[in-house]
Amino acid sequence: MVRAANGLQAVCDFGQAIRQHDPGVDYELVLAMKGFRSPADATEHVRELADLEPRTLHFPDVGYDLGVFLGASARLRRAHYCFMNSWARPVSDGWLAKLGGVLERPDVGMVGATGSWGSMRSWLTYALGLPSAYRAILPPRRQGLMQLQQTEVQLRGDVPGEAYGKLLRRLTLLRQTPELLLDFEPFPSPHLRTAAFMISHELLVRLKLFAVTNNRVDAYALESGRRSLTRQVEQLGLLVAVVDSGGSVYGPREWDRSDTYHSGDQHRLLIADRRTDEFDRANIAQRRLMAALSWGATGV
Repeated sequence: MVRAANGLQAVCDFGQAIRQHDPGVDYELVLAMKGFRSPADATEHVRELADLEPRTLHFPDVGYDLGVFLGASARLRRAHYCFMNSWARPVSDGWLAKLGGVLERPDVGMVGATGSWGSMRSWLTYALGLPSAYRAILPPRRQGLMQLQQTEVQLRGDVPGEAYGKLLRRLTLLRQTPELLLDFEPFPSPHLRTAAFMISHELLVRLKLFAVTNNRVDAYALESGRRSLTRQVEQLGLLVAVVDSGGSVYGPREWDRSDTYHSGDQHRLLIADRRTDEFDRANIAQRRLMAALSWGATGV
């Protein structure tokens, strides 16, 4: 996906990465252009990848990544899709061949570069001071929220107070509609992260998908809720797997030991994204906090 609001650098980084790391298999590059007023406004972005001969599809700047991915699949109707968000970029040779090779296994339904056990439900109840699985994992509530706010300011570039404002908006939404908690499972809640993942069209059309609107909770629910892509694929009796840079395959119970996302030094990562980049830049205290949210770990 290429989002106008993210500027040109993300496209340049992706282009450089895909040229440096051979996908290892023939592919069609499709750019889902999100938020450009017209194709002419996207000319500079497309030019950066012209040598890769991309096809372009245009979408309005509404909703979130998953909505664009699903919209693109409805237009393309290819046998397989490897969806990557606007910050994702390969960091290992043969990345697409490794994902595709695992997806060909009859017991596998969906594969990705990273997964997490993090829980939106447990995070929100922790933030509200309610009983939460994170109470035994994270620092005391006030201290933990302050550390997380400082981390977002330092690593994500949020201005002071902006990160806290995001949290307040989520908690306000939750107070207005507390039944939203029922859409999520408590920690641990294994789910494949949708920053970079691969699935077949045949399986995708079997899933019960719902609209991803401007409400971020919809996007969270489709990624990590009780009706998430991961849960639906598992309910069909298929494995949801993480694949590392060496081509090794990890089931959900092994993701914390894959050294791909918020574990170790992420040295087995196949496809990087903004969140993995943040972990790379983080200090040891920040890494411990990120690992705790993702895996319940007390250290890295």
